[in-house]
Amino acid sequence: MEEDRNFISKWFGFSGWKVMSAKSRIGIQILYRAIFLLGLGILIIGYGYVMNDDPGGIALFGMVLVWFMLFQFIINFIFIEGSR
Repeated sequence: MEEDRNFISKWFGFSGWKVMSAKSRIGIQILYRAIFLLGLGILIIGYGYVMNDDPGGIALFGMVLVWFMLFQFIINFIFIEGSR
């Protein structure tokens, strides 16, 4: 159970943001947050294009959750594992 918690914390937690806050300039942090919003916007537009309708509440919540977890994984990969 502890290994599962460490895995989730390592790859989907906020460790990457903490390291980025200590190492990176504010412009880089703003850029990453803008990239997050851009990616989320692309997901929503892509959904609307494929389904020919705007996403409902559950679909929108699912897209935000999945994109957030994927983005956290990317940030942690770059700033935690990439710095070794």
